[in-house]
Amino acid sequence: MNRIRASAGIFLFILVLTVSAQDEGKKLVWPSPPDKARIQYIQTISSLENFHPRKSFLSKLFGFITGGERPSPWMVQPVGIAIAPDGRLFVADPGANCVHILDLSEGKYDAITETKYGKFASPVGVAFGGDGSMYVSDSQRGDVILFDRDLNVRGEITGPLSRPAGLLVFRNALYVVDVGNHDVAVFDLDGKFLRAFGHRGTADGEFNYPVALAGRDSLYIVDALNYRIQKFGPDGTHDLTFGSQGTVAGKFASPKSIALDSDGNVYVTDALMDNIQIFDSQGRLLLVVGQHGTQPGEFMSPGGIAIDFGNKICVVETLNKRIQIFQYLK
Repeated sequence: MNRIRASAGIFLFILVLTVSAQDEGKKLVWPSPPDKARIQYIQTISSLENFHPRKSFLSKLFGFITGGERPSPWMVQPVGIAIAPDGRLFVADPGANCVHILDLSEGKYDAITETKYGKFASPVGVAFGGDGSMYVSDSQRGDVILFDRDLNVRGEITGPLSRPAGLLVFRNALYVVDVGNHDVAVFDLDGKFLRAFGHRGTADGEFNYPVALAGRDSLYIVDALNYRIQKFGPDGTHDLTFGSQGTVAGKFASPKSIALDSDGNVYVTDALMDNIQIFDSQGRLLLVVGQHGTQPGEFMSPGGIAIDFGNKICVVETLNKRIQIFQYLK
């Protein structure tokens, strides 16, 4: 049983409708006492004040010089986030036409705005393989750029993609959510097309503008304009659907991104409800985190979400132009 459920008994719908953040001393946690805290607010990153932009080899290689010539002093329209194996945060920002790189441990900042395949137009998705290789999707250009662990470009995926968005390296393959084709395309890690599953519709296994995905033993796909999450096996076999359109807990108004913690709990950001909803692997609602606002633990159009192996949760907010970091307490 997932620990997020075990200590609170049947930690489902009745509780979740009333939970909120509580300041225990200086700790902002969800749910409120007397229930045991499961999510804790850690910090907010809202500027480059504590970072040191650098003219690095990476910057020179990709034609981006940090400092005074930087196109933007901070994020403009952050929509996607990934955590590299070394802990650095990579944020896809179509408003700034770049991928921001933040090294929290070293206080260093860099960015990628172009590769040998040209400048980024609308980078929206970032994912990492277990060996540190990186993949970046550009929805406007219709391609995915492949990088090695040292961020050297090693390839480009184009067809049969239309508007690639969410990315996931899963069981030695790259899964690409294609918004324009209403499907999920699967490639090997060198970019060779293997197969695709799904098409436009409302039935199980069909999509209406899918945008993001996450997976461990199974795949969870954000089916945005069907206002639901669909669960699949690695081969694309449909297993489960949960969620529907609405503005109450357990429903979705504008689902944007998805991630899993180490216990298999499913985190879904909603850009209109300004929260994160947490479900178990069978789609049962466990907890709601956040509300509309600008304070810690509040959101304005939360987008990408990523969770590392230590259960650190990173969320980018498109309108607040910042990253909030939380911790799942096991």
